[in-house]
Amino acid sequence: MKIFVATILLLISFYIVKVDLIEGTIPLAYSSHQIECEKKLDYITVEVMAGDTLHSLFSLYPSAESITYTERLTDFYNLNPHFINQSFKVGENVLLPVYTLPAECK
Repeated sequence: MKIFVATILLLISFYIVKVDLIEGTIPLAYSSHQIECEKKLDYITVEVMAGDTLHSLFSLYPSAESITYTERLTDFYNLNPHFINQSFKVGENVLLPVYTLPAECK
């Protein structure tokens, strides 16, 4: 009976080690798979005040990650297509693009 229980415990432990080697943390530690560090586009909602321009809104609410003005402007017009042909009005809500990196890339 002792041999039977020892065999069952040994098989269970071999199964646990096999699963850990295939799907667990050991392959992740030695993996050559690179983590994709792409900037994630998000947005915040801002209410326009008197005298606000696009430059002033971008400077008041800067993005955490380095991004060029042209890329941010393009994303602004993708979020707010109606501003291509009209200007800001006081009290209007505007979506401003903000960029973040995933936590594993920081």
